[in-house]
Amino acid sequence: PGLEMEAELITATVKIGEDPCQKQQSGKIFPLILSPARPGVNFVELQEYFLQKHTKILLAASEYGAVLFKGFDIANAEEWASVIYQSGLKEMEYIGGAAVRKLVVGSSNRMTNPQIVTTNESPPSEPIPFHHELAQTPNPPDHISFFCLVNDADGGATPLIRSDMIYDYLLETFPEFTKTIEEQGVKYIRVAPEEDDASSALGRSWKSMFNVTTREQAEQEMTKAGATWEWLPGGDCKIISTALPAVRIASNGRKSFLNQVIAAYTGWIDKRNDPRRAVVLAGGAPLDDAVLSALAAHMIANQSAFHWTPGAFVIVDNTVAAHSRQPFNGRRRILASIAKGIKPLPPPPAPAAAGTHLVLSSGDRMPAVGYGLWKVSKDVCAAKVVEAVRAGYRLFDSACDYGNEQQTGAGLKEALASGLVRREELFVTSKLWNTYHRREHVRAACLKTLADLGLEYLDLYLIHFPIPLKFVPFDERYPPEWVSMSTAGAPRMEEDAVPYRETWEAMEQLVDEGLVRNIGACNIGTLMLRDVLSYARIKPAVLQVELHPQLTQDKLLRFCRERGVAVTAFSSFGGTGYVEMGMAAPDDSVLGSPVVRAIADRVGKTPAQVVLRWAVQRGTAVIPKTLTPSRMAENLDLFSFALAQADMAAISALNQNRRFNDPGHFCEAAFGTFFPIYE
Repeated sequence: PGLEMEAELITATVKIGEDPCQKQQSGKIFPLILSPARPGVNFVELQEYFLQKHTKILLAASEYGAVLFKGFDIANAEEWASVIYQSGLKEMEYIGGAAVRKLVVGSSNRMTNPQIVTTNESPPSEPIPFHHELAQTPNPPDHISFFCLVNDADGGATPLIRSDMIYDYLLETFPEFTKTIEEQGVKYIRVAPEEDDASSALGRSWKSMFNVTTREQAEQEMTKAGATWEWLPGGDCKIISTALPAVRIASNGRKSFLNQVIAAYTGWIDKRNDPRRAVVLAGGAPLDDAVLSALAAHMIANQSAFHWTPGAFVIVDNTVAAHSRQPFNGRRRILASIAKGIKPLPPPPAPAAAGTHLVLSSGDRMPAVGYGLWKVSKDVCAAKVVEAVRAGYRLFDSACDYGNEQQTGAGLKEALASGLVRREELFVTSKLWNTYHRREHVRAACLKTLADLGLEYLDLYLIHFPIPLKFVPFDERYPPEWVSMSTAGAPRMEEDAVPYRETWEAMEQLVDEGLVRNIGACNIGTLMLRDVLSYARIKPAVLQVELHPQLTQDKLLRFCRERGVAVTAFSSFGGTGYVEMGMAAPDDSVLGSPVVRAIADRVGKTPAQVVLRWAVQRGTAVIPKTLTPSRMAENLDLFSFALAQADMAAISALNQNRRFNDPGHFCEAAFGTFFPIYE
């Protein structure tokens, strides 16, 4: 059965891997390892693999205890979150743990998307004993997953061991102890501080443990969990759990030593806690010291301890396997996500709406393929939006400057009213125009866009250009476009000296107010993005830039991936959209490239599909515009094929650093104003 299960996990993308850490435990290799079947498999293709194989992956985690993925190109927490989402694991908020945690990806008030947190941030010199995550609570997660973001450290391996095997060992070696602890269960006793104490492995405060701010709220949460408590001087709280099982039935049907007994007995120690008093039998009697010491030694002797490499991650069935952490010295950052239960995922082959997504720092999922609304005329815009929804589009890329947001809103309203889509399934983007960069104008501009679109919030709001212009009142001209009509002589651009930071801080306030869920930028490079990241309270979730085979922007894309900023590519076909504006020649389109056409013929797709797939497979979102229903469907059909690494490289080799949308050229040509931004 094991070999049969392994065979079902093998595809053209993924193969069975190996690692020196693997051991035979309970008759199976542990952990099971999956590796890329070819070089360059990144989070995009891994998402697609998970969408096809998520049921088999979770079954393997149950049968083997853990599935370790190593060798894949996953650069940041957001990319990992996009993969974990496709596992089908149902997200769970981290409440009740003893260790200090920080939220890295996700939102504490929206749990429909992955929540990625730091792992135990206790001093690296201290080992973390074996335990099952949150097993000191009545409702532990079914799965916990770990991801390596950075590891330059010596040590720091993550040992795993199968707890069904541990139960077998206890039953054979200490039958009376096993019978007693199985019948009675245990209680956990811990003193939690009022505020987080990062110096302790047990330093999570009762406030953050229960996500509360007052004693009264904490007491309500403890009552729900069946715990009792005692308030101590200085704000500390002594928490005694309800009686909890020490042995449970694992997902594979076997009995498992599923608890926090060893962790509490050997590791719950700080200035507030004594590990010898941290866990007792449910009746109050102490546990046998000799048995627990022997058990701890047995677990260490039989562990499978794997050393982390960046991009590696493991899905641990928390009902089958326990985990720990070895001490380390150096830079090491491991992240975690917990899950309870399974959520429905669209069946493969997935429709476009369920294809590849980019997970943003908020945890929101942005589809990798959207419908671009630039140059969609007002007279057809509403109808085209409805057609796009019907075709499967869920991301709509709009902007004040496009001049069609009222019509876009009318189309969205019709699609919502007719039941084609729910608001929570849509991802609507708009952009702050150049004339509204001053702090006092940002909110008004956002409200105007929301009113035109008929929405209560935007999923994403971007600063359109790093070009602050003099304010133009709404009732004077809207959209205000590029030039000021109040200047003497010919209309021209009037620059306004507004620091980008002022605009960004006003954008952050929109998130605080709930008008916008994510914020980002357009048309800036690494230097300006690096500056924004240095002061941003809410980091840019998305950067939208011109990106196509003639302008690959490799270094910018790499920088964004390293910083966890998603990238949306516009003008994916090169000069195609600029010919009618006199900004490109007909042969500037990459769709006519012999390289692209040859690949399209070989894979049985159109040149447009090949170019869009190249962009999506690089890890970017695309927002092509078309008015033709057949091409709407065609542009979405990007997940039924993949490009070979050689094809990806051949398309990237078309790069000429050719930029079509460049204010350094068109502002002078069209508006008589020299305004370079990229030099």
